[in-house]
Amino acid sequence: MKVNPILGKQKVYASMATLKKHQILTIGLVMMTGTAIAYNDVMSTHLSFDPQASKKDTLKGHIGGMSNQINRDVGDVPGNRYNGDLRFSYSENAPDELERKFDLSAMVNDQSLTMYSLQEAYVGIKGVLSDPLNENSTFGDKLKIGRHVLPWSTVDAHWGLGKLNNRRNFDFFDPGQEGLMGIGHEIRMHKGFFVRSFLSGVYVPEMNPGLDINKKDKTITSRNAWADAPAPTTNVEGNDTPIEYNVDYPEISDVIYRYSAGVNLGWENKNWVVDGYFIRKPENQITTNVEVALAESSESVKAFITPEFYYHDLYGGNLKYRNADMEIYVSGIAVRPNTFPDGNREATLYTEIKTEKRREDYVGGGISRSNDKFAMGANYVARLSPFDRVRDSLAQDPRWNQALNGFVMRNFGSSLRLSADVKYDMLTTDRLVMLRAGYKVSKQLLMTFGVNMIGTPESGKSYWSPYTNNDAVFGGMRYVF
Repeated sequence: MKVNPILGKQKVYASMATLKKHQILTIGLVMMTGTAIAYNDVMSTHLSFDPQASKKDTLKGHIGGMSNQINRDVGDVPGNRYNGDLRFSYSENAPDELERKFDLSAMVNDQSLTMYSLQEAYVGIKGVLSDPLNENSTFGDKLKIGRHVLPWSTVDAHWGLGKLNNRRNFDFFDPGQEGLMGIGHEIRMHKGFFVRSFLSGVYVPEMNPGLDINKKDKTITSRNAWADAPAPTTNVEGNDTPIEYNVDYPEISDVIYRYSAGVNLGWENKNWVVDGYFIRKPENQITTNVEVALAESSESVKAFITPEFYYHDLYGGNLKYRNADMEIYVSGIAVRPNTFPDGNREATLYTEIKTEKRREDYVGGGISRSNDKFAMGANYVARLSPFDRVRDSLAQDPRWNQALNGFVMRNFGSSLRLSADVKYDMLTTDRLVMLRAGYKVSKQLLMTFGVNMIGTPESGKSYWSPYTNNDAVFGGMRYVF
């Protein structure tokens, strides 16, 4: 069995893999069979109701492999040495037909761990309340049924906070986004006003990365370099004592039948977009309740883990200015847990699992310019809600506290692309550096090379500290279709 951790050593998730994970994935696929979608760019709020819009029918993706061991002295970490990956995306968009999309990714690492991510899979229906072919109509609307990304928070999407949408999370350098399963509806007025709503009675938690639970041996281990397992042993009276983990698995019905409801209101014209949103939904990462007890013989510590499915309220807004190929934005998000469980200091001492919750507030902004030849930009995010590592020692570390990001990408003809992306937290001194080079050997073959680097504070106390050895000098080959 597997469980998912939340943010490294912070939490252990309920078992959502092997038995539970494939059950959830199967249910999700059955519910969305036959659906496909029109591409919904998370960085854009534009929806076209033009009856003359050209048809878009696209099948694309890739299959390939990558080695992170070009330099064996850098990041020789099990689960991060090499991998094979697959991406399959189909979309169809015609003015007089249903919009459809199916977007699936998979990755297998050097520990034979396979990860899956269904980013989006929905059907879009135009003109549920309006006539999409009537040019004199004062508004247009669209209904989406299935799994789709809610483009409501720019700061959450750019910094991979994972509060609104799920994350793909194959690795933390590029967390990506997964949509939420449910029904979304958008009404767009010709004067620029729009109303988006989302409603769901089904909950699919974030699935990656995963941990392995051995029910017989009562251990929790990791085959993923981004899934930091809880401590296997602890110190009891000067002796190295093993920890026995006992996980109380939930019924599948207790996991998936949970509601979400939200609304997004805004206005848009050629250059400006302003909007705000509110949504109540289950947290994307499952929390756990942990209790510990010392065995009578003092030969082991028993840890009892119970998954908890908490709701939280999210609200915030975005202001964007767009002009030709330039965009400037300001975005904020507030996270309000509906329940504030007390941290268990004794359990954290033994297992290193943290369960205490805090409210979170983030504000960010950025400027970018992109076209067919190049892209460049700068971004900033700050956590406004207080967090003290000593006082809040039983709560999860923030992914970012006060961080800057700069990126640049340049296409040299149709064959060569170079890019660089740097993130730096001014409060903790955490930094991520991503350097990339892509060369198309032919129309279908793409070679990739690059460097991933993680820097953390000397104290070794931050969100990124457990992953500081996941540096890599990599190279790979993909067949692109």
